[in-house]
Amino acid sequence: MFRRPRTPALAADPAQVRLGEALAARVTEVTRLTVATAVARGLIDLRSPRFAKQIRDVHNLTSRAIARFLITGEGTTETERNFISRVGIFAARYGLSLTTLSRSYAVWRDANLRVVNEEVHRLGIDQAVGGVARRIIRSSADAGLRRMARAYEYQVCQAEPDQLMEAASR
Repeated sequence: MFRRPRTPALAADPAQVRLGEALAARVTEVTRLTVATAVARGLIDLRSPRFAKQIRDVHNLTSRAIARFLITGEGTTETERNFISRVGIFAARYGLSLTTLSRSYAVWRDANLRVVNEEVHRLGIDQAVGGVARRIIRSSADAGLRRMARAYEYQVCQAEPDQLMEAASR
């Protein structure tokens, strides 16, 4: 059912592994921070708990995937990438704008960058390793957002013919 992760892109050094472990230990905190900030900015409507859970789960998954990559060098699986894409489908179904979806992912990115900076400082990790982690977070945010946007557009295109047929039958 699960496909193998993407091939490791870089060899992890001990400092990178320590940073990955520190991030893994703070995934729940980062997810809570992301949700709290998104709610405060009006990006997530908690009246729709199913959709809010989807976004929270994706943020949690992607934060864990970054920590895993730093520790093992293993990228996301196809199943994980598909799970991330599903948020775009849910966003389109719930009428969330692509702009709001993008902004919520930027909140996730910023929360992870904040935690990386804190952990780099706390652990006394070289800035080069911190730079690798920051690039991975930014790249993950960009890639995840592209996946969600493609799924969003696909869902909107699928819904349009149905809406046209419904309007024509009136």
